[in-house]
Amino acid sequence: MNQIRHLLARLLVAALLVMVGLAGSPVWAQAQRDETPDPASGTFGGRWQLPVDPLVLTPVVWSVIADPVVPVKGTDGRIHLAYELLFTNLSTEPARIVSVEVVDPTRNNRIVGTSRVITIKDEDVTTQLRHFALKQPTLAGADFSDRLRPARSAVLYLDVTFGDVRDVPRQIKHRVTVSQMDAQNNTNFITGIGGLTKVSRREAVVLSPPLKGDHWVDGSGCCEIISPHRYTLLPVNGTLQPPEHFAIDFIQLDAQGRAVIGDIKNLNNWPFYGVEIVAAAAGKVVQVVGDLPDQVPGQLPSDITAETAAGNHVIIDMGEGRFALYAHMIPNSVAVGVGDVVQTGQLLGRLGNSGNTDAPHLHFQIMDRPSTLDADGLPFVFDRMEFQGRIVGTLDDFQDVIFAGGSPRIDPAGGGRRRREMPLTMDVLGFK
Repeated sequence: MNQIRHLLARLLVAALLVMVGLAGSPVWAQAQRDETPDPASGTFGGRWQLPVDPLVLTPVVWSVIADPVVPVKGTDGRIHLAYELLFTNLSTEPARIVSVEVVDPTRNNRIVGTSRVITIKDEDVTTQLRHFALKQPTLAGADFSDRLRPARSAVLYLDVTFGDVRDVPRQIKHRVTVSQMDAQNNTNFITGIGGLTKVSRREAVVLSPPLKGDHWVDGSGCCEIISPHRYTLLPVNGTLQPPEHFAIDFIQLDAQGRAVIGDIKNLNNWPFYGVEIVAAAAGKVVQVVGDLPDQVPGQLPSDITAETAAGNHVIIDMGEGRFALYAHMIPNSVAVGVGDVVQTGQLLGRLGNSGNTDAPHLHFQIMDRPSTLDADGLPFVFDRMEFQGRIVGTLDDFQDVIFAGGSPRIDPAGGGRRRREMPLTMDVLGFK
């Protein structure tokens, strides 16, 4: 065992020397056969040959959880790559994440885009990890740290944005610097490049809004804010799944800016309870649940299972590997059945409070499989909507104001007609 440890130590030293010697001058990989690359495509045999990065033995490893990453244009006018990295500390000592840079491996590992993520309390956690071993997750800063203990895993959230779709690279890697203390209490910094993933050239699906009316708030969605949906990663069938990282919870404000009037536990005091939910795109109904009871608003239920989390819901196969979920409907309000072919705008059911929910809302998401939880969430844009402003303050404050029966302040800047954009968390929107 000691011989193995000494060998690994010598390899680590050698790797660090290689890193120092080769930094800034990556060596281009050669094809397995001695071929000349095609000057028109820059490929060997039609396949991209990426540069060989400096050989570094890193104490932690990282990889993209859902590959490929799919870009989408948000209401802020920027192109978003919203995704997660899984980190694992393989060493016997704690490690600290010093920096994470997103780079383009086809352009000499040049840094690309701008990344920033915050908690529901507006705390910057751009280079911090969310640990899995939490007894009582809060979604706030206490859930995040730049430290990773030995033999532990954690997730890093990214929202890499670009001003123009032409600036988005075809592939990305991640240059990560970590630090560790050695036996003499010296701090060692180790930098490695990994976590290769493709960036999809497939555009986000274009949909019609699933609701009608004004002052619909994206109360939990994408991308910069680590909302409950972005926070959620599920261990399903042996795989980490991010089914909800583009999902939206829609709630509606009345003319005075309130979501509830009076006792919050009375569903009828929520003015938008029972409004129509319509198909955002044509397709075939592949799953329906319609007989689960509504929950009492004000707190999450304690008896929810993976099978009942979505409450009364409909899943529609829209084709090309995309499925739409409409969740938390009123009991016995679902208007379609499995096998039905529906058209855009067709009534599906009525907005309720069934399943894993503490207040009436429509949970809407697009995914790559017909499962509420065992799927990867996919981005989408609406073909038309009215941008009516953005909630002022933090997401945490907004939730407190709503449940207190108050009216959150709305900044109307940038208001007007929008096309082919994805709503972002705390946007206020109108649908005709």
